[in-house]
Amino acid sequence: MDFSPLPPVPKPRPWLAVLFTAVLTLMVALPLGIYPLVRASFDVPPPDGHIPLAALREATLDVPAWPADNVQGPSGSLRFHDGSVAIEPRTVPSGRPPYGDAVLILSVSYGDVDHDGTDETIVLLGCMIEGGSKQLVAYDRDRSGRIVSLGPVVATTGQIRDIRGNGTKVGADGVVTAVVGDYQRCCADRTPQIWQSRGYALRNGTFEQVSGERRMPLNPHVTEMRVTAGELVLGAASGGYRSGSVDVTVTHVRGARPGRVALTFYPPEGLERAGTKWPVVKALPGSYSVTVAAPAAEGSVTYRFAFRRKAKVTGDELGIDLAAVPWLSQAVPWSSSVAVPIRTGN
Repeated sequence: MDFSPLPPVPKPRPWLAVLFTAVLTLMVALPLGIYPLVRASFDVPPPDGHIPLAALREATLDVPAWPADNVQGPSGSLRFHDGSVAIEPRTVPSGRPPYGDAVLILSVSYGDVDHDGTDETIVLLGCMIEGGSKQLVAYDRDRSGRIVSLGPVVATTGQIRDIRGNGTKVGADGVVTAVVGDYQRCCADRTPQIWQSRGYALRNGTFEQVSGERRMPLNPHVTEMRVTAGELVLGAASGGYRSGSVDVTVTHVRGARPGRVALTFYPPEGLERAGTKWPVVKALPGSYSVTVAAPAAEGSVTYRFAFRRKAKVTGDELGIDLAAVPWLSQAVPWSSSVAVPIRTGN
């Protein structure tokens, strides 16, 4: 029989039992404590992006840049009052888009464009001066209630020259349907317009066209033509006069093509026609015009016109306007005129 001593019995360690109990309690309780918080975070409703017109008319809105080929105006953060932002007058070079005199809220539509379960606000903005640029812009609210932009939907650029004010709708699928036109009337203008419905959807943070036509058909009443010219340089004096010529280029951009075009000249005092190569001239009060062949479709043609002026006179400019014969409405009206600088050479 083995009478060797038994190994000592370990002393109880109460702190281990306490630690084990605490860890077990925490493992069981932690998910139950977090669950209501996680659930609550999903239950928080998205911001209400349905912004009443009255609030918009007195709001600060982030306005996207205006199209480069249309009426220009301020962009960025603009403070509206009574639905408009006044613009300081600004002159621009001849042949360039004019600067508007006001940015206006023209109409408002509502619908869920980002699929968050609440409406957003679609605003038709205009930068106007006897017509002007227009753009549809989507707005929402952030968690703090501040109005934020979701970006432009569509704007009057390229073949799109107008957006109908009462034509914007948002479908159940979030698609914004806008009615766009190929020509923008002004004042008493009654030029026939072509209208199309096009759909735009928010994709990866920007609006993309998802339905409708992508090109405008030919409107037989509308053209887009452009006139450009270099300087008129009057050379060395001879017989008390300085003479020179200017090259005038007419370009057909798109739309109906006329058979002929009229160029109307607005000379400063003392500037006279010179040479024998001028076409038949029609005299008008303070101006005169010639009718010449139009360029080919989407082509250009250049004409040279000679002038003279008394040698002691310097500076000034020669205005030239372009018009289709027979008359066609210009989709981009400011491209049909040019101011030609006059300078003296040796």
